[in-house]
Amino acid sequence: MNTHTLRPWTDLVKLHPDVEAGALTEAVFAIDLGAIAANDPNVPVVNRDPEAFFRATYPTADLRKLLEEVLASLAGKPGYNRVLKLRTPFGGGKSHTLAALLHAARCREALDVIPEGKDFVRPGAVAVAVFDGEKFDARNGKTLDDGRTIRTMWGWIAWQIDPDKAFPLVAEHDQDRVAPGGDVIRELITKGAGGRPVLLLLDEVLKYMERAAAVSVLDSTLQRQAKDFFQNLTVEVAGSANAALVYSLTWSAREALGNVALLAEIDKLAARVDQLREPVTGDEILPILQRRLLGERPDPSHASEVATAFQDVVTGMRRAYAETQSARQQAEEEGRTLRDRLRAAYPFHPALIDVMRERWTSIDAFQRTRGALRFLASCMHSLKKNGGAGPLLGPGDVPLKDVDVRVKMLKELGVQNDYDPVIMADIEGPNARAKRIDARLARETPALASVKPATRIATAILLYSFGGLRREGSSKGETLPPGVTESELLASVVGPDLDNITATAVLSELRNTCLYLHYDGVRYCFKKDPNVTKLIEDAEQEVSREEAQARGQGPVREKIKELLESRLAGHHAVQVWPVKSHDIPDEEPRFLVAYLPLEFAGENKSEQERKAKELFSKYGDRPRRYRNGLGLAIPEKKQIEALRRAVRYLLAIERVEARKHQLRLSKDQLDQLKERKRTEQAAVESTFRELYASVWLPRVEAGQLEIEKVERGGRPLQATGIHERIMELLTSVGTPRVHGSVTPRKIIERVKLGEAASEGEPPRLGIKAAEVLETFFRDIAPPRLESSAALRKGIARGVAEGVFAYASGTFPSLGADGKFQVSRDRIVIGRPLAEDEVDFDSGFLMLPSALPAMQEDTQAETTTAADSD
Repeated sequence: MNTHTLRPWTDLVKLHPDVEAGALTEAVFAIDLGAIAANDPNVPVVNRDPEAFFRATYPTADLRKLLEEVLASLAGKPGYNRVLKLRTPFGGGKSHTLAALLHAARCREALDVIPEGKDFVRPGAVAVAVFDGEKFDARNGKTLDDGRTIRTMWGWIAWQIDPDKAFPLVAEHDQDRVAPGGDVIRELITKGAGGRPVLLLLDEVLKYMERAAAVSVLDSTLQRQAKDFFQNLTVEVAGSANAALVYSLTWSAREALGNVALLAEIDKLAARVDQLREPVTGDEILPILQRRLLGERPDPSHASEVATAFQDVVTGMRRAYAETQSARQQAEEEGRTLRDRLRAAYPFHPALIDVMRERWTSIDAFQRTRGALRFLASCMHSLKKNGGAGPLLGPGDVPLKDVDVRVKMLKELGVQNDYDPVIMADIEGPNARAKRIDARLARETPALASVKPATRIATAILLYSFGGLRREGSSKGETLPPGVTESELLASVVGPDLDNITATAVLSELRNTCLYLHYDGVRYCFKKDPNVTKLIEDAEQEVSREEAQARGQGPVREKIKELLESRLAGHHAVQVWPVKSHDIPDEEPRFLVAYLPLEFAGENKSEQERKAKELFSKYGDRPRRYRNGLGLAIPEKKQIEALRRAVRYLLAIERVEARKHQLRLSKDQLDQLKERKRTEQAAVESTFRELYASVWLPRVEAGQLEIEKVERGGRPLQATGIHERIMELLTSVGTPRVHGSVTPRKIIERVKLGEAASEGEPPRLGIKAAEVLETFFRDIAPPRLESSAALRKGIARGVAEGVFAYASGTFPSLGADGKFQVSRDRIVIGRPLAEDEVDFDSGFLMLPSALPAMQEDTQAETTTAADSD
């Protein structure tokens, strides 16, 4: 599907007025039951007004059942449980449920504003008493507007039922802080109410009783009296004709503030007569969120369009990974299930709801329903106001760049500012790793500029980094570690604008660059503690400081030189980073390559050429002898910074490795360290291959020393080694500049055998082998030879082919007849000559025309034979 057909959800969805306006105070979602009962004007209208309340409330199955039970009990219908216990996780809808019962009892007509509320029983006028154990003070009680003080739980309940009829029944009990007996309580909820039905709502009973333990009552305590009253109250209500009692208890020992014994005791007091209810279970959190956060139900056609588009992408991804027909069928089935969930959850991505419902609820600080409402409300308000929304609001679409959203999320999760460094360094800071990746991707593929794949994926990982899934088949409460698998993550972030191939590549880059992203081989997770990358980054900064202080002569330069020397160690005809001409040897006739230091690339052109000519022409204080046997490998400026960076990180990794015990690195971290080291080593190898891509050679032009620059250009080289590539450039690419062999004719031409040195002089008919060697490596002219072995081979070939003769020993002199005075038995010509027989110290080359005549030797031999006869 064309992504342009999917409009942002903010264009298609109407938000609830207080969400769109940003009126997102704690009071909007954290219900104060006592304040609602007192009709406090400071309570938001959406909670205080019965009709507004029910319009914003999704009636879950359990809430509908509760309303049915309570209203039927108040109407006097038999067969219903009159004592009900609410037990939910922190923020799980308990107070909202009590508020719903309060509004329904006080104003039954308000239920009619929702379709589900019209069929409930109408009990008529109801006496409602609310006891908020968190607010009611155990020692001081509650002071009324007329100055009167109600001292106890039972006194306050009686006062609310009827201050004139009910309260006098327990006035003395209230004054003495002694719990009334069952008979008094029965009279309280019957005669005291004037025959009206009575609804008693008790919230946070445990907190009140905890404090009441500190108040003495004669030989007892207020806590013991309160427990006695509570037990008697449940019994009397259970046996009444038209009363109902709904009370709340915390879900866990943690929420009981550690007083497990008291929680268990209170739970047991009413165990005979109460029934447990959970207002919100399973997937019902979704319609609750939609009802409370949206102004109206989204158009189903929009939801279907988006659902189908995402289904196609995710199904295609899973089908691509499927290896069997069964797996492909499963991918199709999962796609259809996803489509239905997407349609039902719109504008939310189901993955976002799952993160909060399945993972964040394992966090003690997270308030199940209330926390989800506050967090999502801040996200939706920010995206509506500032833009940036996609077709859905998923885990990767949370606008962390909005400080208010970020603060609210971290507060709901109970981590406060602990994760600010994580978010700033890796996700949303000015120089965050994810932003760097997104900027590069936008340059390479402009269509991804608005998608911001790295930020989306990193944001999603962050949301998955809190809480853990319940382990399947495990004992109650056992959860998996925080984090998200690659398949789970991809399913939550891919869509019509981001394919799984791009997402996978970006995830890999995030893994290698983020400072706080951890990967254990299964799950990705952001943690407060730095990962191996952060340790490497810190060590790299340390190396950089040392290098800066040493003004480029520090550990990085030393390491690069060390690495270069190790790669050239097998070659004798090289010199690494000469500073002065004296650093380049000039003792042997051979072709030598001097690899110039990196600083040379930073010089201007004229200075480079001046230094190069000095190296070609001088050896310390004297002229260089073997000028034709020297080449200068020039560092490529474009590669230097990449090499320095890779070496900096390589040094940093080595420093982290050296401190692995001190840092207490885990096996996974050590494995990551090894993998990163391999990556940087590969980067070093790659840059070294391209570091020296040109060679400068000396040449003479109009009698002046000039420079011939041999550059690779776009021509590919086959060799992989540094020196091998340089020699390939000089010997095999284009016109060869250095040769491994030389023809006999080229030797004659180069040393000018058979030519007169100057006009009027006789031609040169012979030459010392040493002078031939000297000529090839001293005089700047082609051909350049790799070594003296090339010349040896050429001389041996020339002798074998009869191009010239070779003699060793005493150098012969040229006679008046133009022939060299040398015995024929010392001369080799026209037959093979071993290369190792060519001696440059004593060898001598002669043209065939200058050899002694063969017949003279033959005639001398014949005369000697006749005399002997």
